Amino acid sequence: MLAEVAGPAEPAGRADRLAARVARALAERPVLCDLISAQAAVLERNVSPQVAAQFKRAAIANATALGGLVATHLPELGQEDAFRFVAATVMVTGSVWAHAQPCAAMLTVYEDDPALAVFRLDFEDTLRETLEVLLSGLLARADRARLGS
Repeated sequence: MLAEVAGPAEPAGRADRLAARVARALAERPVLCDLISAQAAVLERNVSPQVAAQFKRAAIANATALGGLVATHLPELGQEDAFRFVAATVMVTGSVWAHAQPCAAMLTVYEDDPALAVFRLDFEDTLRETLEVLLSGLLARADRARLGS
């Protein structure tokens, strides 16, 4: 999946390719997106503290592993910011997915009033753009830290 990210491009170019590939991979997995969007609001409710802790430990381990892959292809981020990117990607995915799945009433509103249709989101495009902005910010912070400012 991330092999497409590699290459001699500047960090911003690799970051944009990474954002596009992650957005595409998630768009291709609607059931996963459904689960991610329900995670905090539904799935984490009414569980024991032991189950919650086990889930969160697994989530940290998975985010750490994915962060390692991200840092391999975008080493300018470093491990900490690569982890931050993965964690934020999960949160953003849940939100964008929920907003990109309008109910029948909202679809009717968008059809009836084109001025309101600006709120009709394409999941993959919106997620890609959001991840590009997130990575741009993380890279800018990393650059400032390297320059000592």
